Amino acid sequence: MTGWRISQILALRWEDVDLEKGTALSRAGDNKGRRDVFLPLHPVIVTHLRKLTGSFDPCVFPWNHRRRSLWEEFATIQEKAKLADGSPLPQAGRFGNRYGFHDLRRGFATENAEEMDLFELQQLMQHQSLEATRLYVGISKKLINAVANLKVPSILRDSSTG
Repeated sequence: MTGWRISQILALRWEDVDLEKGTALSRAGDNKGRRDVFLPLHPVIVTHLRKLTGSFDPCVFPWNHRRRSLWEEFATIQEKAKLADGSPLPQAGRFGNRYGFHDLRRGFATENAEEMDLFELQQLMQHQSLEATRLYVGISKKLINAVANLKVPSILRDSSTG
């Protein structure tokens, strides 16, 4: 629900989170934009972060293992995870890989593209250029338009109205 890169999330420190104001500081050394940015947090995020307070670790989400093992752990979770009906999670992409962290970021852009201004989305995703954000949104809008313009057999159109 932040649109942040995984490296930014793992670098987030408690000293940079203000739960009362509902903001977090993304530090220049931890984000691709190389600038300090205070970002608002959704109330749902604040609620979940409140449950994590009290840790002695300076990081909100400590990961004291080698970086590559994070992807391995994520893959293991996905292999064991099931959908509500008990079926396995779908594979993604043309190579049939599991969803990755960046897919979550793309999902954030897709889900929010229609609800916010392009500049707001750019700020939340911390893209340096508006063009990078436009690429995410462009694909989303193309898909929305494509689905809206799908040819529906007349028998299905008639049955959906009755």
